[in-house]
Amino acid sequence: MLIFFQELCLQLFLWLLQLIDGLMEIFSAIAGVTNVRVNGQSVNIIEYLAGNSTVGTIFWCIFILAVGLTCIFTIVGLVKNMIANNRNISSIVGKFFLALLGTMAMLAVVFFGILIANSLLQLLARIFQIDNSNKLSNALFNACVGNWINGYNINKINVTSLSVSDIFGGYNAALFGVWPTSWKCNGMVNPNTFMYLPALISSIALGIALIIAILNLAKRVYEIIYLYFCMPVSMSTLPLDDGARFKNWREQFVTKIILAYGAVLSVNVFVLLLPLIQSMSIPNVGSFGNSVFTIFMIVGGAMVIPAGQTLFARLFGTADDMHAGGGWLRSAYYGGRVASAMTIGLAWKGVKGIAHAVRHNRHSNNNGDGSSDSDSSDSGGDDGKYTDEASGAEGGGE
Repeated sequence: MLIFFQELCLQLFLWLLQLIDGLMEIFSAIAGVTNVRVNGQSVNIIEYLAGNSTVGTIFWCIFILAVGLTCIFTIVGLVKNMIANNRNISSIVGKFFLALLGTMAMLAVVFFGILIANSLLQLLARIFQIDNSNKLSNALFNACVGNWINGYNINKINVTSLSVSDIFGGYNAALFGVWPTSWKCNGMVNPNTFMYLPALISSIALGIALIIAILNLAKRVYEIIYLYFCMPVSMSTLPLDDGARFKNWREQFVTKIILAYGAVLSVNVFVLLLPLIQSMSIPNVGSFGNSVFTIFMIVGGAMVIPAGQTLFARLFGTADDMHAGGGWLRSAYYGGRVASAMTIGLAWKGVKGIAHAVRHNRHSNNNGDGSSDSDSSDSGGDDGKYTDEASGAEGGGE
């Protein structure tokens, strides 16, 4: 029975590793490390969306709208200056032309900035591939192996292409070859030393971390195009606020561009340190304690993947709302906890109410037979009482 359970755990682990590899491919494409295919062409997702003809047409329509807004804001600035007289008229008019020319200049800066940022991002990903060509699934599997046998190691296999029988080998069986008794240890890994619990917990935690990181990166793609459309409008307020709105736009745009750097860096740091973590052990602690140590280190490293985006953005002093993407997952989690607690509380109150009604009904049925006797005795007592009172009253009258 134990052998069946071990095979089931390993099969679940292999399915989770395949999911992790698929999430990593999606992660690389959305981050811009690898290209996506559109109409048979290999393109970068951000560069393709920003350079699309439809997106360009909408941008120029917004630019024409921003020109009108610039004229309006210039007139408002002149009126305010006539009242407050704290600015030079030539400065306001100069900001008007600067807003128009600055929008054209920023358009080129945005495109060149996206191209340079994507090139540096791909270079950063290649740097971490030096002497570390293993996939994330192989690295995680190697951290949970325990002991390799028969001359195998992680560099000779692709774990997601193997089956349970390939990894564990065969087993000795009894009852006409149906019931397993012991492992033959003729596979790649010793089944008795494989860390099943750390494997399942770490793979689930890593999958959740990658999903949150992918959601943040997918949100980043839409936000970059959104900021691209908002750029002319932010420049149009230049005659009115001396560039305060454009400064906010610039900080947000830089944050969204470098957001992918934090995600790619955190994933590669996790893959780089994972084999080193696997080789560590705490002295004077049993196998279970070291398994728990491995779980904590792997799950803690997985938590850094979505948190690395926020950390990298804050290192450059850019404020960013990083609760989105993973925030709705956390909200759903805590909301589910609250809903569950409320449901359990209502169910418990309902059970208590039903129990109280049943007890009251039983009490009423038990007292139903003696109710007539008690009523007659009560009425007799009342008659005697009234008779005594009546006689007392007559005696008083006499």
